[in-house]
Amino acid sequence: MSIFVANRKTGYYWESIDTIKKIVGRLSLDINSEDERKFEDRLSGALQPNFDDFIDQRNIQQVMTRITAFGHDHRPDMSIGKDGVALEVKVIRTGSSIREAIGQAFIYRLGYRFVVIIWVDISKDKSYKQAIEDPKSQEFQFLKELEEHNIYCLVK
Repeated sequence: MSIFVANRKTGYYWESIDTIKKIVGRLSLDINSEDERKFEDRLSGALQPNFDDFIDQRNIQQVMTRITAFGHDHRPDMSIGKDGVALEVKVIRTGSSIREAIGQAFIYRLGYRFVVIIWVDISKDKSYKQAIEDPKSQEFQFLKELEEHNIYCLVK
């Protein structure tokens, strides 16, 4: 029995995934920076007005769900609700950035119904973005399989 039982794909949090995809899809992240915080700021600013229960980890007045695993507390960059949708922003510098985000996503799934990873490919040739978006690639297939665990990946 898996602890990552897929939640039903109806209701407010499921609909939030579609809203997030649309907002991120049309948002420009052409920022001349490698600082992940700047991308988080841009994404937070675009997402927050669309959700009454938006939580940003940097806002100390808001309480974010912390997931305790492997002796440490983990929390996503942002969330919709306290157990609804965890959002993690990662700048892709190397393959380890991808592995780290996927590992974080599984930990967040212990406390959230859905997880959205938003990767920002800052490589000159956008090779990570190309691989992730190519339906014939194993990377694309792998990320599609993550959706069975309610983990969704977006790349900019």
